[in-house]
Amino acid sequence: QWTVFWGGNNKLVNYHYDIISQRYAYDLLIAHNGFTYLNEGRENDDFYAFNQNILAPLEGVVVDVRNNLPDNIPGNTDIEHPSGNYVIIRHTENEYSMIAHFKHNSICVSPGEKVDKNTIIGKCGNSGNSTEPHIHFQITDTPLPTNSRKSLKINFANLENPIRGSVVER
Repeated sequence: QWTVFWGGNNKLVNYHYDIISQRYAYDLLIAHNGFTYLNEGRENDDFYAFNQNILAPLEGVVVDVRNNLPDNIPGNTDIEHPSGNYVIIRHTENEYSMIAHFKHNSICVSPGEKVDKNTIIGKCGNSGNSTEPHIHFQITDTPLPTNSRKSLKINFANLENPIRGSVVER
């Protein structure tokens, strides 16, 4: 089960909110008994989300992939590559999803490849502007999320407006 860490319709619950291209983005992680890790949480392998399979959110065509960045040591970030390893999928003419922070060299889809909601696209990692293994998920109106004119609201199957602590289903 994936739990919302950041997400929602205002900046109190979603630190992405002030960035137009990320306004409705979500950061999702896996927690058990209030913790996201076992042991000390010093290694990526300590985190429940690390190395978990990530599925495409919907059917579409992969338009861009970055797969070569190393995973961060927990607590550190790579501010030069904020998205880290990512996959961008075109769902309709003006609807693109971006899933970010994949594990180094774990992405198993390529640009031009058709995917559906059962396609494994890679594994959760800790690359980019990430202090612990999680998935950043956003939908925008262009294939270049940083140049997007707007962020599109995400519709989850079980909740209309999930916020921190909500468990989401696609």
